[in-house]
Amino acid sequence: MRKDLVKRIVVRAPNWIGDAVMCTPALLALRDLFPCSEITLLARPPVADLLTGHPSIDRILVYEHQGRHAGVLGKIALIRTLQRNGFDFAVLLQNAFEAALWMYLAGVPERYGYSTDGRGFLLSRSIPKPPHTHDLHQVWYYQALIHALDRDVPSYAPTLVISEDEEARVSEKLTQFSIKDSDVLIGLNPGSMYGGAKRWLPERFAETADRLVEELGSRPSTNGKVYCVIVGAPGEEGLGRSIAERMRTKPVVLSGQTSLRELMAIIKRCRLFLTNDTGPMHIASAFGVPLVAVFGPTNPRATAPVGEGHTVVRHPVTCSPCLLRECPIDHRCMTKISIEEVYHAAVQHLGGC
Repeated sequence: MRKDLVKRIVVRAPNWIGDAVMCTPALLALRDLFPCSEITLLARPPVADLLTGHPSIDRILVYEHQGRHAGVLGKIALIRTLQRNGFDFAVLLQNAFEAALWMYLAGVPERYGYSTDGRGFLLSRSIPKPPHTHDLHQVWYYQALIHALDRDVPSYAPTLVISEDEEARVSEKLTQFSIKDSDVLIGLNPGSMYGGAKRWLPERFAETADRLVEELGSRPSTNGKVYCVIVGAPGEEGLGRSIAERMRTKPVVLSGQTSLRELMAIIKRCRLFLTNDTGPMHIASAFGVPLVAVFGPTNPRATAPVGEGHTVVRHPVTCSPCLLRECPIDHRCMTKISIEEVYHAAVQHLGGC
């Protein structure tokens, strides 16, 4: 491929927040490979919000799958939009058949991705999936697609950006709860949009958070007050309230009350983040926030947080990882994880704070 002839690139992003965070190293590698090309991201609204302002991309086309791009007529409108943009090269980080079909029908001459989902004949350049993908970390899975274009392209860690204005607005929002910039936040993310099987028990989240707030608040070296902030997606408000009702220390419940960009800024503010295996876990990891992640039905070899300062707590059982949304038996992969295990893992990250 003549890189100097590639002027306009479109990248089909993954649909889930966690996957989108894990694909950012691939986006940065693609930017290195095509420094003079315009790179446009085609993404669903949440991923578009997540990656707004990311240094690897120039533009974002929002795929409104539940709005103007829904149905056959909506897909035709999307394909026409792709045609009008005159892309030279499509990079498909999403594995779906439809992603390749859209680019083919839009007349993008170079269509590149893994030969998954029976779409190989729609791609002008395809590569087989790496072997043993069930044990391959998703960060490397996405990066390997770009490395196949050029082995010398650098490897990166997941990276997100948030503006100073966005951080300032979140600081102002937190003042409504008497939280100052000098105060210490412990983030609690007890939910999971994927399904209930990924959720550790609410009463154990509550007790662990209480003990962490009390532990950190009792240290002479702690500057400011210590607060627990419970976060979550729309629909998880009840879960946030139920945990708050179980706690001795009064938390700030922001479940379902923040935009994604506000959530990112809040997570970045945290001194420690306690979470299930979810998108916010990967956001915390990308910002370098120390975290403890509770894993049950999912595979940490594929989706564990990347980088230093993170701990995965799991109890190995024969049926895990099953990757099921709901446990059909007794949820033993989660019920066997004790408060003590998670609490002690978290204390290790608090250090001398």
